[in-house]
Amino acid sequence: MSSPPAPSPNRHPRTVLDHRIETAAGCSIETLRRHHEAGLLDAPQAAMADAHRDLVRAERDVTFHRARLARLVSGEFPIDQALFARIEHTVDQLAHAIDERDAEQAKAAAALEPIEAAAPRQAPQQVPTKDFAALLAIAQGAKLHENLITHRLAVVTPSRTRISYAQLQRLQASGLVDRDTSHPVHAGQPVTLTDAGRAVLAAPRPAGPARHHAVAPATRSRTPASLNSSTRPAHGAHGVVAPKAPMPTYEPDFRLDGYEAVNDHVADQFWQHITIEQDMLTRLAEHHTEDGEHSFYVMHNRAVTWGSPGEPQIVALHLKRDSAARTFRFTHKELPLPSMAQSWLIARGCPEGKILLPDGTGTTPANQATRALEKRLRSDGDHFALLTSYTHDAEPIETTVLLRAIDEKAPLPFRVLLEEVDTDAWTHTLREGAFATFEAATQWWEAHWNGEAIPLPAASPPARHTTAPGVPALPAHPAPPRGPSR
Repeated sequence: MSSPPAPSPNRHPRTVLDHRIETAAGCSIETLRRHHEAGLLDAPQAAMADAHRDLVRAERDVTFHRARLARLVSGEFPIDQALFARIEHTVDQLAHAIDERDAEQAKAAAALEPIEAAAPRQAPQQVPTKDFAALLAIAQGAKLHENLITHRLAVVTPSRTRISYAQLQRLQASGLVDRDTSHPVHAGQPVTLTDAGRAVLAAPRPAGPARHHAVAPATRSRTPASLNSSTRPAHGAHGVVAPKAPMPTYEPDFRLDGYEAVNDHVADQFWQHITIEQDMLTRLAEHHTEDGEHSFYVMHNRAVTWGSPGEPQIVALHLKRDSAARTFRFTHKELPLPSMAQSWLIARGCPEGKILLPDGTGTTPANQATRALEKRLRSDGDHFALLTSYTHDAEPIETTVLLRAIDEKAPLPFRVLLEEVDTDAWTHTLREGAFATFEAATQWWEAHWNGEAIPLPAASPPARHTTAPGVPALPAHPAPPRGPSR
């Protein structure tokens, strides 16, 4: 008779070898298991982790049959010959489980001995959190690519963690990663961990201040100010500014205790896109339905600051739970502005009033036009497709977004959004420009980022043409001064 799954409070029962394994590995059993699943262990440690996994499974069987025997002799059942037969059968099963456990324990001890006998190694170097996150991403496979248009070099990883070329050079100089230069860089040069890099990931992390108070380099920070300092206001991308008093928590709670991904693919995707950078995510707004089936999050991803410049930093996440099966699914989107993330969640069933940023989160809209445009983006932003965006989080802090109307009959289908942050007044201004062609929009875009002070052309007045069914025309937006003709 096979044993059922272990109860969730004791999913991984302790074994007599756990303390020795933790001492030899230099980390907890849970950490060792995660490193093994991520492929971070060398061959001896991987063999030890496999043996320990089999030992835990055997220990669970012993616990199950022991509990079953205790129940049979507890007096709960009538004392008759049938009970004696059940007790005898359970004792036999328990004896067999103990024999299996002892055999697995011997195998685990044998796998542990060479690691314990190995000469003590020099303690691995400690690296900053951003480099640790980069090493975790590289462990899953990474390549250095050159953009054929901009010629910018950046590391691409399956987890979508952004690793700049400068950071890669620093990791190489420290001997933590290696790059295969036999491949052309435009095709992608594989980047792998060295033994020293794997040792850094396997080593225990030192205790320190809470992660949400980590200070990013002052010269280039995309982190919301609430994460940069607990003593003074500072700024980050998209006008996300710290309140002057520290908040109690920033890392999102996904409320997934007792839940598992509905399948392995969902589990892998959730790890690659959300979990691996969870400690770098800042919760800006969230909403949970009363039945617990749905959760909606607007978050800022601090890890983006260490990747390719200009990438969107706001994450919209929709979690869908099946409370009966105790499983979950998710969808997510990376977007440049909080109002666009809110629009994406609203389109998936989140009430608009429940996903607004709380007071004190971010800078304040500088004027009524900014408030009106942000509200319009939340309510009908899904009528546009995002073509590209660029976030510049050093002074001057601003974000540009290029959109195209889904309605092909729109007279000015291309829209550019420009958000500018005033770090002295702690406000932000959001403006909109409209263009008839993609070429006109990109000409303004390039001129703007080349430093030319060209105002955005006026957005269209209320559309009078027939729109696609179910897609209402956008209301008029206050027109900024028209720039010189292009």
